[in-house]
Amino acid sequence: MFNLGHSVSLVLLLAVTSVLQAADSLMIDAHSHYTAQDAEALSPQDVIQTLDAAGVSRIVISGSPPTLASALHAHAPDRILPFLGVYTGGFGKAVWMHDAGLPDRVEAMLVDGHPWVGLGELHLFARDAASPVFERLVRIAAEHDLVLMIHGDSEVVDRAFGIAPELRVLWAHLGAIPLPSWVERTLIRHAGRSLWIDTSVRDERIAPDGQLLPEWRGLIEDWPDRFVVAVDTFSTNRWRSYGEVVGTIRSWVDALPPELSQRLLSGNAEALFRLQPLQ
Repeated sequence: MFNLGHSVSLVLLLAVTSVLQAADSLMIDAHSHYTAQDAEALSPQDVIQTLDAAGVSRIVISGSPPTLASALHAHAPDRILPFLGVYTGGFGKAVWMHDAGLPDRVEAMLVDGHPWVGLGELHLFARDAASPVFERLVRIAAEHDLVLMIHGDSEVVDRAFGIAPELRVLWAHLGAIPLPSWVERTLIRHAGRSLWIDTSVRDERIAPDGQLLPEWRGLIEDWPDRFVVAVDTFSTNRWRSYGEVVGTIRSWVDALPPELSQRLLSGNAEALFRLQPLQ
């Protein structure tokens, strides 16, 4: 005999299960950008639609100028994790470490109620690791409890923790030398500190044809709470291919054991940014 109550219950159960499965597979993009050129092509609504289509729940946005990141955050505060970018032009990444006035300008943007969760991305290499400007920015990040995103050598990561051992660091692109042995040495030196490493723009290198190389799989399995996935929208064209890039990321992440896959897609980023899981 047909039981309407049981049928309704089954439909509700399947719907709830579907929602939970979708939530488990949602991704946090831990490293992306939104520039003035991007803003001309993509409105805030377009950005959110792009995230929705790719199954990305939250995204780190470093703006250039930084007001673009804060404006995106104002549009979707539950989705956008704004980083205070320090570059004002195309050459900023090459000269910022010599700009003595930069730390004061950064501090001026850290007034009460500021939206920033991080600072950077900072491009810096060993030859400039002793920069007084970098030292001040590290201290500012630590004082304001901001995640510092570093694009540079392991020596720069060492220098940052030498200045502020309590700092949270996001090391971009699997480091300047993306070799498992080099990355692991840095992880070992800073075991117990708050160091996370993003995989952005390295997917084809570590997982050609969507298959994670054994040496990288071993490293991630040995350090399961240290890696986060990311797209890095370094250009408007990268935004236009956003869903394809996310698909590439998922192709190798989904082949991992479910718990490890979930850590990479969202769990580790939730820990890094102290986020509550989506309900």
